[in-house]
Amino acid sequence: MYYAENLYLNGELAINLIIPNSVTSVASYAFYNCSGLANVTIGNGVTSIGERAFFRCSGLTSVIIPNGVKSIGSLAFYGCSGLASVTIPDSVTSIGSGVFRN
Repeated sequence: MYYAENLYLNGELAINLIIPNSVTSVASYAFYNCSGLANVTIGNGVTSIGERAFFRCSGLTSVIIPNGVKSIGSLAFYGCSGLASVTIPDSVTSIGSGVFRN
């Protein structure tokens, strides 16, 4: 996915997103400006979250990052003004600049 903005599944706006274990990375800009997302659970297969992956997802309130993610790209959660809960495991060894800015 690239520049999803609004994500619809079966004709309904997706609010809760579970990224399956078969996915190995969340690409840069994957959910850019996808303001309808409220909760994201990232599958255990993901090892990296690209830059600006959830950029300006202002409705996002909760993100669970699994053990196994090694890197979070720059500005990955920039502008996620509603973000109240983030779990970052010890496996993360690289966090880019401005990840949680604004």
